[in-house]
Amino acid sequence: MGSSRLPGKTLMSVHEGMPLLECVVRRFRACRSVDDVVVATTIEEGDDSIAEWCERNGVSVFRGPEEDVLKRVVGAIQEYRADTVVQMGADSAYLDYELIDMLVDHYCSGPLDYVCNDLQLTYPLGIYGHVVRAEKLIDLDARTDLSARDRCDVVRYIWEHPEAYRISNIEAPADRRCPELRLTIDYPEDMAQAREVYAHFGDVLFTTGQILALYQKKPEIFEMTKSLMQQSAPFLKK
Repeated sequence: MGSSRLPGKTLMSVHEGMPLLECVVRRFRACRSVDDVVVATTIEEGDDSIAEWCERNGVSVFRGPEEDVLKRVVGAIQEYRADTVVQMGADSAYLDYELIDMLVDHYCSGPLDYVCNDLQLTYPLGIYGHVVRAEKLIDLDARTDLSARDRCDVVRYIWEHPEAYRISNIEAPADRRCPELRLTIDYPEDMAQAREVYAHFGDVLFTTGQILALYQKKPEIFEMTKSLMQQSAPFLKK
């Protein structure tokens, strides 16, 4: 709830009174390859409302440090005994359940530690998935040489040290290749855009293909976010 650019965004209404968090959870639950969805929020008083929403709506929740997101995610891994994690931000309003299933299938096809699709930006910004071997995150959390940024961006150390991990990046097929399109929630303009998109479809479970078709048909909906800057992402790695 303490987002610096859009405070309270996690529980802001996106569609017919439905908060952003519910949109993300519903889209996550559409993945055939995901066994459980766990919201890893903070122990801060300001995030009590997130934990309360989860409890009211039957969503698994784990609470941990605010700044050390890696430790928080690892705490959730250990409490819920996960062996593989699809780690996403709770502001992923356009979470692509079809893409996540594809990434998980690819992860399961070989001995890999980390599978993603945003080491190079080929999909729209915000259409992503990070599939990680849980033991690798547990090992990372035990290290004492990580920077504060490594602990804030859970998988940053992995993508910045490809020599130490078995990593695979999936690029977008031709019909999904649209890196100029911004589909994430960081600023008020992002939220306004998401509300328009959800209103257009009148539902929560629309696909990236449908969004791209809408972009071709009504590009004006997406104009308000084109000049916004992204602060952190794998494709911005050093």
